Amino acid sequence: MDRIQCLEKEISDLRKILQEKENELYEMKSNWMPAQPNNLHQNRSARCEPNLKNVTRVHYGDKLPKWAIERYSRQILLPDIGVQGQEKVCAAKVLVVGAGGLGCPASIYLAGAGVGEIGIVDYDSVDLTNIHRQILHGEGDQNTSKVESAAQALRNINSKIKITPYNMQLDSNNALDIVSGYQVVLDCSDNVPTRYLLNDICAMAKLPLISGSALKMEGQLTVYGYRAAVNPNEGDMMYQGPCYRCLFPHPPPAEAVGSCSSNGVMGPVPGVIGALQAMEAIKLIVGQTHEKLLVGRLLMFDGEDVTFKTVKLRPRNIECAACSETPSITEPIDYEAFCNAQAKEKRKREARLKTQRRREEKERRMTGKSYYGFRTAETVDREGRRWIQDVPKSERRMGNRCSSELCAKGTHRRCSSIPDEGRREMFHRFWSELDWREKRDHVRSLVDTVPPKRRRLKHKGEVSRKGDTRLYHLTHNGQRLPVCRVMFLNTLGVKEAMVRCWMAGDRPRAPKTPVKTLDVTSYIGSLPTSPPKCTRCTGVRYISLDGVRNLNQLYSVYVRQTLSGGGAPASRKTFSNAAAAMNVRFFRPKSETDICDLVSQHNAPEPLVCDGLAPVDYYYDAQW
Repeated sequence: MDRIQCLEKEISDLRKILQEKENELYEMKSNWMPAQPNNLHQNRSARCEPNLKNVTRVHYGDKLPKWAIERYSRQILLPDIGVQGQEKVCAAKVLVVGAGGLGCPASIYLAGAGVGEIGIVDYDSVDLTNIHRQILHGEGDQNTSKVESAAQALRNINSKIKITPYNMQLDSNNALDIVSGYQVVLDCSDNVPTRYLLNDICAMAKLPLISGSALKMEGQLTVYGYRAAVNPNEGDMMYQGPCYRCLFPHPPPAEAVGSCSSNGVMGPVPGVIGALQAMEAIKLIVGQTHEKLLVGRLLMFDGEDVTFKTVKLRPRNIECAACSETPSITEPIDYEAFCNAQAKEKRKREARLKTQRRREEKERRMTGKSYYGFRTAETVDREGRRWIQDVPKSERRMGNRCSSELCAKGTHRRCSSIPDEGRREMFHRFWSELDWREKRDHVRSLVDTVPPKRRRLKHKGEVSRKGDTRLYHLTHNGQRLPVCRVMFLNTLGVKEAMVRCWMAGDRPRAPKTPVKTLDVTSYIGSLPTSPPKCTRCTGVRYISLDGVRNLNQLYSVYVRQTLSGGGAPASRKTFSNAAAAMNVRFFRPKSETDICDLVSQHNAPEPLVCDGLAPVDYYYDAQW
């Protein structure tokens, strides 16, 4: 097992090195590539009539290098694209939110088409259940970041474009900064809060949003927030398409929204929708009008009978909270609270982090480092030992302050009254001026232990099995201020396990008294038994005890005998497990003639065998 983990770590390090080398190669190629002269296609462009709208002739430009014309020649031949359209594609910036079943095929075709810059946002890592539909990831990419895996695969497809991975969760704090640097946004997410977030952010930035979804055998696709003012090919410059809030001003109930992890999805279905998302993005970039785009229309794909259907949507709401002339939503809100749903699979993420922490803690224990933050080593001092701090300087960092609403009010806790400068002074003093004993005493002076209350009179004065309640404090300007646990640990930069270790000596412990008990196995072995009447069933122990007909009655007899002898009886579960291991049973026939209570066929008489004849059974078919 250790060898496997070692190999996985080495492979991960080699991948990082390979990625750095490829990025360096990409930068060298970009700097080495000579600039093309402006009059490269001057003669060709002179032949084109700029005042006429020719839909059958390819339009030429003067900015594409020779390698680009050769590489993208098949789509340059299309009259709707041409060289001028390819120039727009090569200069475009597209953001793909989600590197899953929709984002992978969309990114592939955008990279193949030559989109100049592609940004990919995703917080998750590759899982084995993703590979059947997320075609940018392979088996060797498991437990790695999705955006890094996707970026590496896209660079292998097209090394001439720029891939920007964002390994983070898109939320209200970072969405506007990320989206504002792109021209088109593809919504390839799988949850409702992110859809509302992207819709509002794109409405603020006045960007088109290409939204797709796939579940089971069905998929949907449409374009939100289209504005004709940015497209010179439009006839009506005042036209504006509806946004997501125009159609759905209120989020659906959380129980009505399905997911791929619970409802399943056919792998090619998100592939179809993702490819169509890339096609709509390319059409938007080259300047197609809204009549040719999925603006105000919803494309519905049914993979069960392989049919496409287009539904006309409601027009734009002039009083929409997001895209109207006077919107009420001018900054991002808390979309998880608004939709009453989670924006990511927190349980899966937390389980993965918990497994990672356990692995790191095990590695520290294997290398001699204690889980509690300190260990002892042999030395020649007076006490014969030396305490060594196992928290290296690289891990001694001050965490973020707590974000609890209760602490912000300042009624019971004073977390908000401690400035960041005071927190830095506490952190520096704790790690620079105190030795380990002073650290322990300092923590003990700041933490108060409150024993649990005894609500029953008969338990007064006894030691409770429940842990003591801890009240945390920090000293600022000579005052001992009450704070929460998160603020205390992050300010001092200590671990909860270290505090638990230091505070363990103050907790009173009840002395353990030896328990005299009767061994269950020896007790069952000493009970009287009767041999089984059935010759086919072997290894069964039938208990023959007067007045005992089942295991519950036998356990009551065992408890009485154990208590009378001054011992403590075992639990009912332990007694039942021991009885099952010894195959203990009580003979309970259904009739007086039965010889077996386990298999009913064993109670049938054996067939008669006559000389020269087949065995004759006493039980015949109903037809005979």
